Amino acid sequence: MQREAKNSFDRVYYVVEHNPELNIIDTKWYGYASQNDLRKACEIGLELLEQTKCPYKLNDNSELTGPWADAVAWLEKDWLPRAMQAGLRYLAHVAHEHSYGETAGQVMQVSKIGRQLEFCAFNSRPEALAWLKACQLKANN
Repeated sequence: MQREAKNSFDRVYYVVEHNPELNIIDTKWYGYASQNDLRKACEIGLELLEQTKCPYKLNDNSELTGPWADAVAWLEKDWLPRAMQAGLRYLAHVAHEHSYGETAGQVMQVSKIGRQLEFCAFNSRPEALAWLKACQLKANN
């Protein structure tokens, strides 16, 4: 099950899918995302999370160029309670070093998001996936 969001130029900037084999919600961000784009994409992601009740999410910002660390207040107030209500418990955030995505991850780490979810930031997808797998093993024991 995959969904996407397009910007006003009809370009895909967000893809979210539930990967049942890995038991994760996998989100990938591309190019530039404005604050409105971020909210639109997060709503699409929440719908999928509500349908699957999957507690593990990979948020890949490695191809994102737009800043959205300022959106953390909205994420804390609006998105986080609904995501947790839908079952989210673990969030792996991927971004390149010295990028806007890395800054957003640092802000999330110290925010309510980092305090209420098991949260960890990474510079590569394989590291993030390994952490989520370890979280799954820990939760199942």
